[in-house]
Amino acid sequence: MARFRRFLALALLAALSGCSLFEGSGTPSPTDSSPAPLPSAVAGLGSPVKEVSDATFQSPSKNIVCALTTVTVRCDILDKSWSPPPQPEDCQQAWGNGMFLESGKAGFTCAGDSLAGSATQTLEYGQALRAGSIRCDSTARSLTCEDSKSGHGFALARANYDLF
Repeated sequence: MARFRRFLALALLAALSGCSLFEGSGTPSPTDSSPAPLPSAVAGLGSPVKEVSDATFQSPSKNIVCALTTVTVRCDILDKSWSPPPQPEDCQQAWGNGMFLESGKAGFTCAGDSLAGSATQTLEYGQALRAGSIRCDSTARSLTCEDSKSGHGFALARANYDLF
């Protein structure tokens, strides 16, 4: 819980200083090197949903670590075989090592930190967590987070990703 509070404090400081832990908010333009998209309709398939106000969790493989609140979710992926779109000029930190969903928009992270080692629980395959309008579902194929208000979100897996 202390690490999660530090993450929130850093996010607040970054916002107040004009920086952002999260950069990019659009869908990358497809290129020949883009991975095949994952199905994004994982949410709502009957997974048991646990309501929370905040959570730091990892996938069963321990390859994806997320910090979820009622207004945002950030997931870092530790090992991936895909590449994010080109790094924006305004991102001066590590680019594309995860994804975020905030204010109804999803994108790639631009962050100087990592969520690795911060998980306090494992979101087992077939389970889901919801905080506010944000729901994250864990399946053997991907970890998918979606904002029910906007319909936007992302799916992360070792082999591919999807922004929707």
